[in-house]
Amino acid sequence: MTITPAQCACGFTELGDETLADHLHVVFTPDDMRGKDGLVHEERKRLACSCGLAARTPDELDGHFRDVFTPDDGVGRDGRKHAPAG
Repeated sequence: MTITPAQCACGFTELGDETLADHLHVVFTPDDMRGKDGLVHEERKRLACSCGLAARTPDELDGHFRDVFTPDDGVGRDGRKHAPAG
């Protein structure tokens, strides 16, 4: 069985330790950590966001950050479209 690395619409491909989730976090997270809702979102304690969300798993917390930081048009801070390809 061959595992295909995850890719982004911008051309990023998972290599080594950087995952697609890491890539999307970098391109969408603003310097001030403010989400689309105007609140600051950052992990303060393990699996807890500063907004009050308490996640059960790392994937749940990552999903929360993707939801609050990803603009509706999927355009990152670099001006390029980012979304999982495939």
